[in-house]
Parts: sequence; structure tokens; C-alpha cells
Amino acid sequence: MNPARGKLRPYQRRIFALIVVVVVVAAAFGAYYYATSHSQGKRTIVVYTYSSFMKYGSNATQAYNIVFGTFEREYNVNIRIVTPSGGLLSTLEAQKGSPQADIVIGLTNMDGYTAVKDGLLVKYTPPAEKYINRTLLQEMGIAAQYLTPYEYSYLGIDYNVSYFEPNRQYLTPTFEQLTEAQYASNLLLENPTTSDTGEGFLLWEISYYEYVLHQNWTDFWQSIKQYATNHIYPSWTDAFNQFETGPGKNMVVSYLTDPAYNAYFGYGNNTNSTVTYYNGTAYGWRTIYAIGIVNHSKYLSLDETFVNYFLSPTVQNEIPTNEWMYPANVTISLPSVYSAAPSQQGIYPLNNYLNATTIAQNIEQWEVEWQLIM
Repeated sequence: MNPARGKLRPYQRRIFALIVVVVVVAAAFGAYYYATSHSQGKRTIVVYTYSSFMKYGSNATQAYNIVFGTFEREYNVNIRIVTPSGGLLSTLEAQKGSPQADIVIGLTNMDGYTAVKDGLLVKYTPPAEKYINRTLLQEMGIAAQYLTPYEYSYLGIDYNVSYFEPNRQYLTPTFEQLTEAQYASNLLLENPTTSDTGEGFLLWEISYYEYVLHQNWTDFWQSIKQYATNHIYPSWTDAFNQFETGPGKNMVVSYLTDPAYNAYFGYGNNTNSTVTYYNGTAYGWRTIYAIGIVNHSKYLSLDETFVNYFLSPTVQNEIPTNEWMYPANVTISLPSVYSAAPSQQGIYPLNNYLNATTIAQNIEQWEVEWQLIM
């Protein structure tokens, strides 16, 4: 796994970055939260997570206090949040002989199998699993015995409505159309070797070509290479910033929930999002994020309680408007702004073709092939 890979999340809008410019790094935020809200003498559990966790709502400090502070107060413990610069999986791998974390939040259906195979996690099935969307557990495969899904969403191709479809609400492209000059010259992509979003799009494209079209997946990249050479970015942030500010770039790989975010913050409706289509059927790639207990944690019972708590309404209600993902707990009601996002109902999950085991066995070779083409 590339050490640069982390959870590079959507919705880091330019305008939002200006608002929070005083927060230089997410690690500093976590350190501030820990230093100002913790007391001496209590048990401390160390949580590894990604730098953007719960940062894209209207009040990140409040979200942190609800998600972490509520548990601290209820169980009389301290939580120390760490956002490893080298990525979650890579850091856990490096610390395997001497683990520094108790809980990890943010491993996915794309890297969870590797974490399990390498013995980095403790097997645990929470009682609250009965509230989890069963499809998510199936797509996690064997990793679902160790990692508990807490949120999910399909990837999406965001597009400038006024440029592509001035008289229609939705664009419904096929991958074949994306190779045409009008689309390929406008499509911004993330590097799959450095970005979760980019990796997800690569898997989306591979499964679509191999299992829907029954064609070689490399054909797509060969076709768009002449347009994409200068359109591939190391992270979602870089790609989306170009989408918002760069001239002549009207499409970007992101998440299907982006229109809900725009509605919530009043950014207008000129940006919409779509999956890909074939013969009238929508096909998409679903990304699942999960929480797990790190092997050799000192507080196993407390860790299990925290995983249970993470599926409770206290945490799950915060996900839609802070993470801009769908909560794994099926009892949670979505806020009204989610009506602005394309419905995920009726989308065929291409994850059905590429399960977690297949991904783990092939992803490195696929990424090497991708690099050789691009």
C-alpha cells in the first residue's frame, strides 16, 4: 500500500478553507481538543482517524464534542485523536510490532481486507450490528468480522450543469461517452495510487469494463490518455479546487452527495453529480468506511463499548451533515437537503463484481498497469 494513501475526502470547499484558515493542520485541531477537554488520571484510548473526520459541517468543534465528548463523559475516559500523516493502513502496518492506537476509524472496503489479513485488528461483532445496512456487511466480506461500517456513499462524477445540460436536471453518461473529447477534455481525476477517491474510480471503471461491457479495462485509459495527462491530481482536494476555480474543467470525480452539501450551505445548484449508465441501468462504486479495534489494545472491553456507541444515534445522526455520507445505521433519518442529491436507490453496485478479497489480491497490479498507461 502506498504510504501516501490516506482517506482523502470530499467537500473541502475553497470557501470553507478560507473560513478555517486558522486551523493549520488537522492534527493541531485534535491536539487542541485533547488538551482543552481532558483531565489527568483517567484511562485514555487513542483513536487513529483521517484528518477530515467530522470537519465538513457548520461547527467542527461541536461535532467533535458530540461524537467524542459524549463518550468521554458517559464512561469517564479520555480520548486522544491522532491523524497519521502516512495514512491509516500504512501507519498500522509500520506499528504492528508496537501498536500505538486502540481504535481506528476510516479503513474502507478497499483496504480493510489487507488490515485483517495482516493481523492488525481484533475480531469483534457489535450487538448493534442488527441496525447496520446488511449490504454493507456483505460488501466488506471477511473484514466485516473485524471492521464495523459506520458510513457509505457512491462515488459520483460532479459536473457543471450550465455547461453540459442547461435544459435537463441530470447527465447520464456511459463510460464510452466519457472517452469522447467533449467529456474527456473536461474530466478531472485523482491518482489511484495516492487517493482513495482515485482508487475507487479505478475500481469503478475496471468492474464496469470487465463485467458489464466484457472488455479490457485498459481500453478506457488508452482512449482518454491524450486528454487526461494533465487532468490527474494527487488528491481529491487538488482535483476539486481545479474544478471550482480552473477554466474549462467542468467534471470531477467526487461523491454523489455533493449536491446535498451545496444545498445545506447555500452554494446553489449549478453542480450536480451522476454515476455511469449502460442500457438504461445506473452503475456505481460504493465506498464504505468502517471502525475497528487495533490488535493488542490495552482496553479491549472499553474499545468494544466505543464501537457499539459509534453505531448509536448520537454518532450516526452527525454523519449526514458533517461527513456528508449515508449513516450505516438504517434507523437514522436523513436531513431534507439530501433530497438534492441523486437517489442511490436503483444504482447497481459494481462492488458485487469486485469483492474485498479480489481487490486485495489485484489492486497493486492494477495500479502498476494504470501507471504504465498514464
